[in-house]
Amino acid sequence: MVQVAFDEQIFTMQRHGGISRVFTEIASVFAHGSIPDVTISPIGAPVVNEHLLHDEPLAQAMRVRPSRTWQWALTRCMLRAPWRGEVDILHSTFYLKSRMRDYPQARHVVTVHDMIPEIFPSTRMRLRHLTNKHRYALNASQIICVSEATKADLLRIYGDIDTPIAVVHSGVSAEFTKQQGNRHRPEWLPEQYLLFVGKRSGYKDVVTLFAAFAHLVADHPELVLVLAGGGALSRTEQQRLQELGIRHRVLQQTVGEGDMPAIYAHATVFVFPSRYEGFGLPALEAMACGTPTLLCRASALPEVGGDAARYFDPGDSATLASLIDEVLCQLTTRQSMQQLGLRRAAEFTWARTARGVADAYRQALAR
Repeated sequence: MVQVAFDEQIFTMQRHGGISRVFTEIASVFAHGSIPDVTISPIGAPVVNEHLLHDEPLAQAMRVRPSRTWQWALTRCMLRAPWRGEVDILHSTFYLKSRMRDYPQARHVVTVHDMIPEIFPSTRMRLRHLTNKHRYALNASQIICVSEATKADLLRIYGDIDTPIAVVHSGVSAEFTKQQGNRHRPEWLPEQYLLFVGKRSGYKDVVTLFAAFAHLVADHPELVLVLAGGGALSRTEQQRLQELGIRHRVLQQTVGEGDMPAIYAHATVFVFPSRYEGFGLPALEAMACGTPTLLCRASALPEVGGDAARYFDPGDSATLASLIDEVLCQLTTRQSMQQLGLRRAAEFTWARTARGVADAYRQALAR
């Protein structure tokens, strides 16, 4: 039997988000006993993460409680005494220096989700002086990377890593299905729309999508570009949309997690022009909802989309416009991409992810 402890780091920092979703889903598989030789220890800490707190059976099993603020929860996490006890594996959820002291006798496993702060220094978070991803990777018994692309970036950027690395892809959550999405359509959604999800600045390269959309509006007068999440349009974005003559055809909307399956499922096309993703959960979620998916040919996105998505080179708005036009005009293309996407997404389950993580634990213990 392998006794595993997750720390509370990511659950004190993210109310929702990709990394915390990954750990919540893996914890859920372990907590439900789906992998008989792996058990997970309770965290026993205040957290702010909605993925974890809203799964009441899991929250009870992990003994977490809502925190008043993320600042309070994070401060407690950084300042508390090191955890000690009989666990075999400590699986760190982030890279705070102070939390490397937990369970000193356990084998240490760390997941690297991306190398965004190292490749794009301007994105470095405010906690950068309190974290050390490099040291975590050097001192770990086992590293898990969420994609081959992330593994390659890790080795290229750090160079001195000889810790064993396992690649374990993330999964797609059960609520992201075409059937689930079709049950509810938010009233504000347009009849026909392109969909972009999440943050838009920097390497996310939404400006390429803006330029491609500007090529299409004359031939597709009913088409709207929906920007789900990512905050209100910035002044720079508004100015660019005005210059392109498409401001009135772009809708930005803050949405709840529960509405996302419907927003994916009713979209005509999902477009992800990001120049860098450690994995790319939105691409997988869109395919799982039966939405034709167009991705930038960069980083991990081809690894996720496989032959189910169509691709364009970074910054190539002309090719992107042509691909969108083909999907809009060709019913057979849409239907083929829908079926290919559904089959592709079905390969990425959280049960499969958890089995891969459990294998990494066993490898760490075998050395």
